[in-house]
Amino acid sequence: MPRDERVVAGRYRLRQRLGSGGGGDVWLAEDEQLRVQVAVKEIDVPREPDALGGDPAARGHKEALKAAQLREHPNVITVYDVVEDDDRPWIVMEYLPGTRDLRAVVTEHGPLPSGEVAGIGAAALDALCAGHRLGIIHRDVKPSNILLAPDRSGAADRRVLLTDYGISLWPRETRVTQSGMVVGTPGFVAPERLSGGEATPATDLFSLGVTLYFAVEGTAPFERDTLDAALMAALTSQPDVPQRASDPLCRAIMGLLAKDPAERMQAAQARELLAEAAGTTTRGAPSASAGADATAGEPEQGAASDGSGPGQTRGSDEPGRTDRPDGSAAAEAATDSTAAGATRGPSDGARRVPGRLAAALLALAAVLVGGGGFALGAVAYHDEGAAAQGSKVRAKAAPSSSPTPSPTVTRSAYPYGRQVGLREALTPGQCVDADWKDGEFEGRPGLKLVDCHDDDPEGQVIATVAADSTASTSGTEAVRSECARRTAELRATMAAPALSVLTPETGQSEPPASACLLFLKNATLGGPLGDYRKFGDEVYVTQLGPGDCFDEEEDEDGSYTKTLVSCDEPHHTQVVGWTWASGDGSSDSVDTADLCDEKYGVNWARGKGHEMWAWSSSDEEWEAGFRHVLCTVGREDEKKLPAGALKPAY
Repeated sequence: MPRDERVVAGRYRLRQRLGSGGGGDVWLAEDEQLRVQVAVKEIDVPREPDALGGDPAARGHKEALKAAQLREHPNVITVYDVVEDDDRPWIVMEYLPGTRDLRAVVTEHGPLPSGEVAGIGAAALDALCAGHRLGIIHRDVKPSNILLAPDRSGAADRRVLLTDYGISLWPRETRVTQSGMVVGTPGFVAPERLSGGEATPATDLFSLGVTLYFAVEGTAPFERDTLDAALMAALTSQPDVPQRASDPLCRAIMGLLAKDPAERMQAAQARELLAEAAGTTTRGAPSASAGADATAGEPEQGAASDGSGPGQTRGSDEPGRTDRPDGSAAAEAATDSTAAGATRGPSDGARRVPGRLAAALLALAAVLVGGGGFALGAVAYHDEGAAAQGSKVRAKAAPSSSPTPSPTVTRSAYPYGRQVGLREALTPGQCVDADWKDGEFEGRPGLKLVDCHDDDPEGQVIATVAADSTASTSGTEAVRSECARRTAELRATMAAPALSVLTPETGQSEPPASACLLFLKNATLGGPLGDYRKFGDEVYVTQLGPGDCFDEEEDEDGSYTKTLVSCDEPHHTQVVGWTWASGDGSSDSVDTADLCDEKYGVNWARGKGHEMWAWSSSDEEWEAGFRHVLCTVGREDEKKLPAGALKPAY
């Protein structure tokens, strides 16, 4: 069968290849069940297991599922389905004719007006922040991954969509590329990634800054003739201040391009500046159509559109909600970078860089001199391979005075205090690990954001409460009372809950909301709690409580995998409550089933063909003091209970 007539997963008939993006080809396909056109992206993973013995296809499928989690966001591609065919995962997305990526638009028309770039940046930033709140790092933000689609009236380029989450990874997850390779595009990858650091929300913000610079100037700040030069420029060179950008857009771009992630502008301040820039005029920047007639600079190699996939309707150009306050250090970094760049001479690229980057330069130099190059797992140099050759327009604008910072509100670089260590405000649903410096559940813990599903979190933000900026004693107590009220129902289902209320540091004119966090005494949560779980999720004992239902599957080692399901569907077991194992014996020395039968059996299991089952946490947590036993009811023949929650006899 010809490639263009292939049917994927027995449903999606490939019609035409639209392009190639990071990690795979994108096809126009017909959904033969619904008779509609869709875009289908094949995730390109190795056929053989990697050196660590992992299954590349399984990891690729897991990565594809991440894009689907953001399907409701107006500035993220809409994912309809994730299927597997020929041992490879495929993402099925909405098809939008007339969609172009930002690189293709700038290559065709030249630099875009400052206000238009700011609107695009605000939409992309909101999409990134939505992913960051879920712990998803994009890792390859660049012009060809920002799509401009027609609006519902047919007006071109009015809808802004971030695409290609196919290579995104949870912060602590194994890379899908080969060992030692960095996912990203030369010239757009943050310097801390090039020096071996982890991907974080700050690395995405750096790449967004490079992308906006490209859109408003027509060339990327670290674009060079060779891969080696581009990498060295990203590590060492301070970019020229963009001359075509309005003052607020310029401040946003330069703040996002700070080399040190700790000094990089945070999302909240960038959002404010982009909103301001979207409503201001540019410093002589022509329209997109006029840009093509600008004075041309030296010829440079262009790049083809990757066609990496269409997306869903953009709801509004207005920036999204402000969830994360910025730090004063970031604002200072933006000011310093902006002020220094207007008269940059040829030697400015030799500015001293932090020690960590200096060490990275030595290592990079050794690789380059040895001829080994630098491995970038997502794409080759010059973005998507330079299918389109020609001269890119480099607009020449008269230099103007350096932009100066506008007044900002008073915020702390550490919104909850330096001891807590977080530089961004917490939002409901986020998971954390905690370092209790003043004793367990006492004082302000040092917090670290972790993935709710993969990192066995210690705690979770259940709700946030608007804080009293005076931080008075009565105000603090009111916040604690409100947190207790909002978490009461969930705490009633937990074995040993511990409520911790994190209030903002004093002295901020716009403090973040206080965070209501739940922990377990002597145990970790194991995953998200309450409404932050989803049916179909694998769950652990510590995530469950009365009223939950789950299916179970025995593993080869004798343990059980538990999957949360609706009680309105047939299910293996229903949770009825917790009991406690007294004494100090090991979990093996306690008949936990008897404990559950004694406490709940008469009311739930007697004479109905039902029996009580018991579940305990790990041996380590049992020995640490979490001797709570989860009691459930199921059928004696181990078949599924019928749909509908069971009721007690009395």
